[in-house]
Amino acid sequence: MAEISGIAELRAGIASGIARQREQLVADLDAFGARMVEEIRDAAPKRTGALAASVRHELVETADGVRLKIVIGNDTVFYAPYVEFGTAREPVHAFVRPVVYREEKHIPGRVEHTLSTSWDAE
Repeated sequence: MAEISGIAELRAGIASGIARQREQLVADLDAFGARMVEEIRDAAPKRTGALAASVRHELVETADGVRLKIVIGNDTVFYAPYVEFGTAREPVHAFVRPVVYREEKHIPGRVEHTLSTSWDAE
């Protein structure tokens, strides 16, 4: 009868690699959110600066994993959607969508890079 040894170590190594991978993906997502916040702040109109200052990001745990949430506005900066989409009296001043559309193209490549390099570090 053949004996196979090392299965427990293999499983532990795979679990460790997956944990490292998830940790790196979350860190990359957090850094990506911070970069997007800066780009959105730079693109925001700055009459008082309150709109730009209200932009932030959060990492939200869900049943499916971690999601990046970009938040624009707060209780005093309730007008963010009116700036982004315009009103009957004010023109559109899109400052969020151009950044999102530009950056979303790079997400698959960033994820692929993180996944391919996360197994190297041990």
